Amino acid sequence: MERHPVSTVYLLKQTELAVRSCVEVALAEVDVTPSQYFILFLVKFGQATSAAELARATGVLPQSMTELISPLEKTRAIVRRPDSNNNRILRIELTSAGERLFTKATEIAIQLERELLEGFDVRALERLNDALFELKAKAEAHSYHPRIRRLSKPVAKTPAARAPRKSARARRAGVRR
Repeated sequence: MERHPVSTVYLLKQTELAVRSCVEVALAEVDVTPSQYFILFLVKFGQATSAAELARATGVLPQSMTELISPLEKTRAIVRRPDSNNNRILRIELTSAGERLFTKATEIAIQLERELLEGFDVRALERLNDALFELKAKAEAHSYHPRIRRLSKPVAKTPAARAPRKSARARRAGVRR
């Protein structure tokens, strides 16, 4: 394999795309996408149990989450029920069909991971995992991370504060953009 000088972030993205392509084909055997598998995982382990929580956990818009969970609902892999404390929130649960789907998809994912990592040294994999955890933590704490930017944005208090600013050229010409 020929190596070219590239940035680490570029190589990480290329790796993610290559692995994701394999995962998409493998999970297609059980008619689930990688995003839907991740949803099943999050719901199964209670890490996210509403469409809004799932959207935040997966980094998609709530409207996109509805499109992702709809096929799972149609195949009866999941069911949505009103939250016992707040009827406006629909909690998502795996059905017995969803449990079976998750089990099959997990078997496929584990087999694919074994095949992709075959021949890697155990210590090298541990170092890689450590480095990826560290990189993830740094990215999540970085000022460019969407969550950090959302938390640090000042809230506009008056309508005038939200009005678009004139460009320097427009101010000189007395014209608003």
